[in-house]
Amino acid sequence: MSEADNLREPNSNWVQRWRDENIGWHHVEFNTHLLNHWHALCLPKGALVLAPLCGKSRDMVWLAQQGYRIRGIELSPLAVETFFKECHLTPEVESVEGFERWTAGPYEIFCGDIFDFALLDNSDIDAVYDRASLIALNPVQRRHYVALFKKHLPSKAKLLLVAMDYPQNEMTGPPYCVAESEVRALFESDYSVKLLHTLNILEDTERYGGKGVSRMWEQVYLLKP
Repeated sequence: MSEADNLREPNSNWVQRWRDENIGWHHVEFNTHLLNHWHALCLPKGALVLAPLCGKSRDMVWLAQQGYRIRGIELSPLAVETFFKECHLTPEVESVEGFERWTAGPYEIFCGDIFDFALLDNSDIDAVYDRASLIALNPVQRRHYVALFKKHLPSKAKLLLVAMDYPQNEMTGPPYCVAESEVRALFESDYSVKLLHTLNILEDTERYGGKGVSRMWEQVYLLKP
């Protein structure tokens, strides 16, 4: 498989999982890391937050409730449609640079491939909330994803990143292991990287308890240009 094929390979599987409602990663409640650590970005109300691979995440609702504007990017049309339905909003839909742009209220979601990010004008983004994007991508995709962000995000944009660290040989991703060493290798050339919090998932939650892994941490990072 070529690197280009590797970059696009999971797309059809992702869309099919939404059709089959095989979306065990989706949570109805707001993410605890978001609630506890978003303040570290010190963003003013009205700022524009990018939510990559957003699905129908309820975290976008929480961000909107805090007074932020939201720009999501999501591959699955069903996920985008469901998000607006669950918010009881009727979006306007138009074609923009190969994406479908769905807008209503504080939300703007581009339905298309994250790796076409460069086609969009993202010069107005103030921050990125990456809860489950980086860890959803294989190693080749992760390098391209970060390179895209470094090149096309405005220099002011900060990131709140949630990653996972576990022995990769003990579980097949996604979610993939992205240890602190890899986070630093990917970002430190352009960002300061601060580890804000580590959650021992196996001890402190009931998630992933039956996956057979010996260790699993969720780690929250603040990235500043």
